[in-house]
Amino acid sequence: MKDKKVEFLANAKSYLEKRIRELQEEISLLENLLRIVDEMLSQKSFVTATKLSIEKKKTGEAETRRPEIEKLGKKIFEINIMSRTGEILAILEAYENAAIIKPLMEFKITTPPFKAFLVNRILEGFRKKDEDRVLKGEITENEVFRYEIISEDDMLKEIRIYNYRSRERLYELRGAVRWTLNRMLEKQLPS
Repeated sequence: MKDKKVEFLANAKSYLEKRIRELQEEISLLENLLRIVDEMLSQKSFVTATKLSIEKKKTGEAETRRPEIEKLGKKIFEINIMSRTGEILAILEAYENAAIIKPLMEFKITTPPFKAFLVNRILEGFRKKDEDRVLKGEITENEVFRYEIISEDDMLKEIRIYNYRSRERLYELRGAVRWTLNRMLEKQLPS
């Protein structure tokens, strides 16, 4: 009787381990497919930086931010950050050396949960994890995650991210920004 229970439990364990591996592989595949779709959408949805540069020259606008953009490195990809209703809330531009999140709607930085969640929990959380990694000797101080919140009259203009180091971190950040901006939008809309 005990042998049958042991055999059953061993078989159950083996099945569960196999199933977990299969599901992890499926999740990995789905995440890769999602990244490909995101990249393809970003290529189809936006004016390229070259076209934008040409348009600015035609209208006579000065390219005052050009040296800044060159420090960011080559643009890797661009992703829309969408609302639940399908509106584009912001654009995440990923460069070799940094990422920039540009809201396309007006968001006040005083609207919750911007500071409590996005800044204090997510951005500061990334920074603190990296500082711990410096103490362990895994990365240098120059590689620590940094961010800048750029605002004008309490209106969010940009979030600049430095030393993000991995696409996974950017995708995690995109999810947190999407959730935050959706919540802020709900609070800013008249009820």
